[in-house]
Amino acid sequence: MKKNIIITAGGTEENIDNVRKITNVATGKLGALICNKLLKDKESLINKIYYLSTRTAEKPVENKKIEFISIEGAYDLKEKVQYLLKNDKIDYFIHSMAVSDYTTDYITTASLLAKYIEENNDKKSTLELIRENKNILDINNKISSIENDLIIKLKPTPKVISMIKDMSPETYLVGFKLLNNVSKDKLYEVADKLRIKNKCDLVIGNDLTDIKGNLHKALFITNDGVIKKANSKEEIALYLVNILFGN
Repeated sequence: MKKNIIITAGGTEENIDNVRKITNVATGKLGALICNKLLKDKESLINKIYYLSTRTAEKPVENKKIEFISIEGAYDLKEKVQYLLKNDKIDYFIHSMAVSDYTTDYITTASLLAKYIEENNDKKSTLELIRENKNILDINNKISSIENDLIIKLKPTPKVISMIKDMSPETYLVGFKLLNNVSKDKLYEVADKLRIKNKCDLVIGNDLTDIKGNLHKALFITNDGVIKKANSKEEIALYLVNILFGN
């Protein structure tokens, strides 16, 4: 039976207003390399690859087996992943996208927020008033560049990885964990917690300090511990394809 695969790649974008965004440094290069390697080595075993990526992410080569799906923010990703998992049998889910942990809740100014707190501080605590503040700016338009003391309140985004196994228990889930300047033991500990929490079959852990030029060190972590160590994006793609489909 030919396989259906979802690959997510790139870094999500969360709107501040209708022209400004919060994003991250993810390029999507690793996701594109994995997709290219899958098609190069295992194309005859693949039915379709749903490739979910952001507009600025690097893309894999054009291929009739790829369905490109454009993603903006975390809520957009959640909606499209839910649709795919409900409407198709997904054999492998490779979640390499760097999904923002936060998105905009509201935008205000220090004076607007202070006024709201002053007018309502006899009713609720300051923390409650900050959370429910109604003196906000319109984020559906461009916020004026002359505003002083701008405050952006953020809220957590949905954890897409946490819903994948609940919706599709038979899907082989590959998660990724990126940390910065930690020990290998710490990287393993955090990546393995991600694996357990989200029921991942495999987690690829890496450290930003080990990603430069052609270097991209990574740990392949399963229920059996670290089963592979890679030193480049090409090795990550090669090892992953071999794990999914066999040598």
